[in-house]
Amino acid sequence: MAQIPVERISGPEPAPPASVPPLPWYRQRRVLVFAAVAAATLLLGWLIVFLRPAIYQAGATLLTTPPPAVDADEVVVDPQHIAIQRVLLTGQPLLEETLERLEWDGRLPPGLTPAAVREMLRVEPVPDTNLVRLIAEGPDRDLLAPLVNTWVEVYREVRAREIEASTGATLRALRERLAALQGKIAARRKALEDFRQRYDIASLERGENTALARLNGLTEALNKANEAVVEARSRLEAVKAAVAAGKPVVPEEDQQVLAVLEQRAQALREQLTAMKQRFTPQYIRLNPAYRKVPQQLREVEAKIAALVERGRRAVLAQAQQDYAAALQTVAETRRQLEAHKRQAQEFSTRFAEHESLVKDLEQLEEQQRELQARITQLEVKQLEQYPQVEVVEKAYAPESPIRPHYWRDAGVVALLAFGLGLAAVWLLEFLTRREARLPDTRLTLAGVHVYADPRQAPLFSPPPPAEALRTETAPERLPSQPQELDTETLNRLIDRADLKTRQTVALLLSGLTPEELTRLETTDVDLAHARLLVPPPHRRSLPLAPRLKTWLAASGGTPLVPGDPEAVRKLLYLAAVEAGLEDPESVTPEALRHACIVHLLRQGLKLARLEAIVGPLTLKDLSRYRPLTIAADKDVDQIDPVHPCLRS
Repeated sequence: MAQIPVERISGPEPAPPASVPPLPWYRQRRVLVFAAVAAATLLLGWLIVFLRPAIYQAGATLLTTPPPAVDADEVVVDPQHIAIQRVLLTGQPLLEETLERLEWDGRLPPGLTPAAVREMLRVEPVPDTNLVRLIAEGPDRDLLAPLVNTWVEVYREVRAREIEASTGATLRALRERLAALQGKIAARRKALEDFRQRYDIASLERGENTALARLNGLTEALNKANEAVVEARSRLEAVKAAVAAGKPVVPEEDQQVLAVLEQRAQALREQLTAMKQRFTPQYIRLNPAYRKVPQQLREVEAKIAALVERGRRAVLAQAQQDYAAALQTVAETRRQLEAHKRQAQEFSTRFAEHESLVKDLEQLEEQQRELQARITQLEVKQLEQYPQVEVVEKAYAPESPIRPHYWRDAGVVALLAFGLGLAAVWLLEFLTRREARLPDTRLTLAGVHVYADPRQAPLFSPPPPAEALRTETAPERLPSQPQELDTETLNRLIDRADLKTRQTVALLLSGLTPEELTRLETTDVDLAHARLLVPPPHRRSLPLAPRLKTWLAASGGTPLVPGDPEAVRKLLYLAAVEAGLEDPESVTPEALRHACIVHLLRQGLKLARLEAIVGPLTLKDLSRYRPLTIAADKDVDQIDPVHPCLRS
């Protein structure tokens, strides 16, 4: 036999370790690097923090629009006006004048320029108001408050000068014209009053003055007198006609007496007529009672005749007197009217002069009103263009700085120094790290390398235990298999589902296929022995999970399952949507069956015994699930086939 050549390959012999005592912890390289970097960072950072000057702040508040009217509903906020005022406040001319004022008062530090002042000052509007905050910040706490207050004073003075330059001259001229016009109006009013008193003009209406009123009264009196003459003449003619006709005419005061006498005479005539019808004239003359009646009648008739004659004379005389008096009244009234007409004509002339004076006065008063309106318009325009500035709050000297926050920043620097020290240590270890290798000693036998150290040869590495293999391979998703639904997702799906959906999910997790699920009947459920008989062609007996048994009992032992596999898919999808799962499309019958199979294989069930629970599987399916069965050696009666989601 030929001798097989053996080649021994030896790597470099490792040097024996030196006998060097370990360094103390405070002298180790990591500690020294960390301390150096952290100390340098801490020192530099604290120098920067504590060498910064303290910044103080002082501010004043201004109202840049006039206050609202008493009857105004709300204050009108004008952002555009606020923006314009901010530009004016930070303008170069205003800042230069502010510095001049401070220098005049002896408060200006040397070397302070308008540019530096602009950096110190800022204007901030108060939201939803017409207020602005004038703020000054800087290290000189004694300068800030005088600077802000002087800034405000100069701003108000500049605005006052602008107002005076734009409208002051016009307002002064108008007010002078108004004063002169008021003097003329007062003189005209005095002259008009004197004219009225001189010519007795009591009213601006012509008819209400004495002369014209008297003229009107005389004219009216003459008309009434003429009417009285006509009436008196008519009455006189009527009286004369009545007298000529023989009618009784008496005064009004005698008419009642005449009426009584005529009634008495009528009664006596009737009585006499009745007596003559009953008795003879001789009997009447001889009877004393009847004999008085003709005598009384004659006496009454005599009284009536005397009364009528006396009244006729009185009425006629009275009518003649009334007519003569009316004629006299007309003559006297006409005479007075003729005499007063001359006075009325003179008064009309004076009244025309009075009206001319009144018109002149009205023209002057109209000019006065126009001037006052122009002045008011200018003043309103002045308020619109240059609203008044009111100092709501003055600036006061600050007591404490607003920044920097020394101790907070020092703490940040300390944390930064600690982090940089750790980063420096990590970088040092990363740059100086060396790979530790075992001696490369191996034998080459017929082209096969034989390692002197078995630990270097993965060929001799012992296989990992079965439990470790199952633990490592279980979480991984097998190729071409549905996504595994975890216990939390299944519990969430079951809790939100109805009874029909719960039974469907539980039956699929118990090992039934979707086709077997749709063929399940009441006779296949044995609640008394907690068994489930899977219908043919793959008849098998499965244990009823506690929760599935409860749900089947709730429906009287009758499975509430869909009629076909597509209905099963639809039912599971809707249940996943109702449960609010992020990926409802992943909840399928295949995914539930996959969860059942993975649960069984993770307990160490033999791959050959898997069909006894979940029914027939294809060779392709068995090959896909094979990685989960490494070192699997348990039978069906050695595992718990109930899924954790279905336990009580």
